[in-house]
Amino acid sequence: MTTKQLTVLTGNSALHLSNVIALLSDKGVDIRAHCLVDNGDGNCKLRMIVSEPEKAVDILQTRNFGVVVNDVLIIKTDDKPGGLSRMLKLLERDDIRIEYSYTAASDSPATALMVFRFADNLAAASVLEKNGLHPLKTEA
Repeated sequence: MTTKQLTVLTGNSALHLSNVIALLSDKGVDIRAHCLVDNGDGNCKLRMIVSEPEKAVDILQTRNFGVVVNDVLIIKTDDKPGGLSRMLKLLERDDIRIEYSYTAASDSPATALMVFRFADNLAAASVLEKNGLHPLKTEA
């Protein structure tokens, strides 16, 4: 039900980001979703959903990048006004805490993929599943 997400600390320039992205792509790892957040200190947290998380970790660690792996939920919802709002209303009832979220590309028309890290992924998944929203069980 959860998906592995990689977080890598990198510089906040196109050159630094390109080094990480090229390293993975040159080894055949597909980046399915990413979120880059500036820490305000010249560094960024690059969060990624990749096709082969274990392989990506090995590649990055071999090049001395620090990598943190977290479990996240990828939720498929309607890609129309109010889709995210309806999902949040479901979670609101149980006071589910969200640590962060971002979107991922979807191959399906009119469908959005949302990546969430919840304080309690299992509780969030339970609430969503009871309401017909099922986290993806495979990589995005």
